[in-house]
Amino acid sequence: MSKFVDKYNQMFLDYIQMQPSSVSGQENFSVWNNKRYLWNLIYSVFDLGIPDDWNMSYYRFFLFHQGRLGVFYTKKFGWVPMPFATESRDFFFFPKRMEGFNPELDENAIGIRGVNAEIIYILDDLCGLEQTVSDYAYKLAQIDKSFNVNLFNSSFALLGFAENEKDAKEIKEGYRRATLGEPLILLKKRLKDAILQNFVNAPKNQLATDELHKARRNVINDFLTEVGVRNANYEKKERLNSQEVNENNDETSAQARIILNNLKKCYEKVAAVTGGKIQLTVELNYNYEFIDSKEGVDEDGL
Repeated sequence: MSKFVDKYNQMFLDYIQMQPSSVSGQENFSVWNNKRYLWNLIYSVFDLGIPDDWNMSYYRFFLFHQGRLGVFYTKKFGWVPMPFATESRDFFFFPKRMEGFNPELDENAIGIRGVNAEIIYILDDLCGLEQTVSDYAYKLAQIDKSFNVNLFNSSFALLGFAENEKDAKEIKEGYRRATLGEPLILLKKRLKDAILQNFVNAPKNQLATDELHKARRNVINDFLTEVGVRNANYEKKERLNSQEVNENNDETSAQARIILNNLKKCYEKVAAVTGGKIQLTVELNYNYEFIDSKEGVDEDGL
């Protein structure tokens, strides 16, 4: 590991090592499961092309989680991607002299950007999407928890009140038969009043799954909008007009455009520094049109 660990590396390491007491959430299986789901949504946007001898999982992890990756020339492996630390910066405070590290190397790789090394990054601040994914995973985990508690509470038996033990037994027996599908016939008005007025904890009052489903979908849509994935507006039941679709698409495409443009520029520099030996590509995985495209939205706003 390099001794030149700058603030970006350290911020990334500190964040992923946070304990539940230091963040607004809790690391549990629900959080981890939601993280995997959200990361796969991000990966589904960009179709990355890399050399056959590079590992895609390794490449995507450092590129999107940490936000940047170095490409170094090594005698042992040739041109390879590696996480790196910055030893010095250029006039614009971008990494200039870098140190790449990998346990398979006999010693750390030293590179100068534009000479025998280059960097690939997704955002201008050279940070990744780890914080964004974690924040939304915590929110989704809380909704999942509320959903499970809500379902559990909905299975509780009803609580009712009776004036005496005889009425209590009749109400209990009547309720038991009603739940089996038999007709519930009440001959005594006071038993009717007891059931209509004195029963609490009704399942319909506890079961709020529709609201929780909407909340979960809204959180996911907020995440998709933030990372640049097209999504539907579930808050409006009526059809969106063209202007509303344009506004949503414009917000959604903002970060996707930045990531796509940055990667393409970085790939051109990698091809130049490697003499064309390393060719990297990036495309959007589906029919994605930016808002300024002539085919972005049709007359009906779809």
